[in-house]
Amino acid sequence: MTPKTAISHAILATATFSVMVAMAPAPAAAADVICRANYEFCVEVNGAYPPDARFFVAETRGKFLVDIPSQSKSVLIDLPTRRAVSVPRDSIKPDGADGKVRVADPGGAGAPAYALSIEGPVLRFQADASKVRILKVTERAAQVGPVTIEALAADRPEYREGMKAYKPDPVAIEALKKNKKPIEIEAFFGTWCPHCKIYMPKFLRVIQDAGNPTIKLTLVGVPKNWGDDKTPGPWQGKNFQNVPAIMIRYEGRELTRMSAHEGAVPEVDLATLLSAIK
Repeated sequence: MTPKTAISHAILATATFSVMVAMAPAPAAAADVICRANYEFCVEVNGAYPPDARFFVAETRGKFLVDIPSQSKSVLIDLPTRRAVSVPRDSIKPDGADGKVRVADPGGAGAPAYALSIEGPVLRFQADASKVRILKVTERAAQVGPVTIEALAADRPEYREGMKAYKPDPVAIEALKKNKKPIEIEAFFGTWCPHCKIYMPKFLRVIQDAGNPTIKLTLVGVPKNWGDDKTPGPWQGKNFQNVPAIMIRYEGRELTRMSAHEGAVPEVDLATLLSAIK
């Protein structure tokens, strides 16, 4: 994705929560609410991102759950009334094996409630001393510079969960495990880039599952303005216009760049490439 395209996506995102408000029905009577984790959004608390913070979308339109176990904090957001209502953590229960949870809606039963503000694609509320923001993951400050797979997965739930969800082709993974040709891969990506968010977790899961020391990965996050000469970094001189950009080197020379188009299958592409090296 180019910086110009990223800006266009950000502009399109500005109406996200406003549209949700417009579509939301009038508040219903208090009842249990079924919610599913949504990794398109992240939770910021006092300028930081707790690793265990999760944002859930309820099956009841207009309601959302923010759960932060490490801070013993959970709130049920009601967009039609623009309130964030505190809910006890012990009222949040698993609902089936697909990651859903069930939470008792406190309704107007006197539970602590906080005023909710909506600023384009960002929800804000203050719960006691905690200033909370809900924003799209692509609007969070970018990961810039070299990063390990483990550190990226720990810091970015959308990448961690994307890696968990992807099921690589076992035949291709077995071929990668058996590879004996030492190759170096440089992968440049942007945590602000919607396409990277789709493709990179698949690619990283492939590298992780292959677990082959002959395949050396250097993973680098780029800023939105990486093409600006005033923004120095390891991306300079690499001659790429879009991210993700994945460069394959063998014996010190660049062989090719992997395709990262929608629908690409990274484990098959990489296994096919390695089999062609003579």
